[in-house]
Amino acid sequence: MNVDVKIYMNDIRKFFDSNPKDLANLVPLDLKNQFYEKIEERASENLIEGKDIPLTRQQLIDICVELNGSPQKVEDQFPYILNTDFGKIFLN
Repeated sequence: MNVDVKIYMNDIRKFFDSNPKDLANLVPLDLKNQFYEKIEERASENLIEGKDIPLTRQQLIDICVELNGSPQKVEDQFPYILNTDFGKIFLN
């Protein structure tokens, strides 16, 4: 691992160790190590691609979504009601 990536990871760990509520807002605390591993992998990829080592906001969001699971779709409770531009249409 590159020295710059190690420094970045130490800063990330130090921040979340001193602010555990912020980490809990992002991922469940039992997934903390996986979260750090994903950040480290993505930071290394950024370095290889010639980008800045710190992750972008979107990269962090992608990691959080991956660890938390994608939002589940809510099935329509009333499939016989159609929402249109003119209002609701009841199919009966």
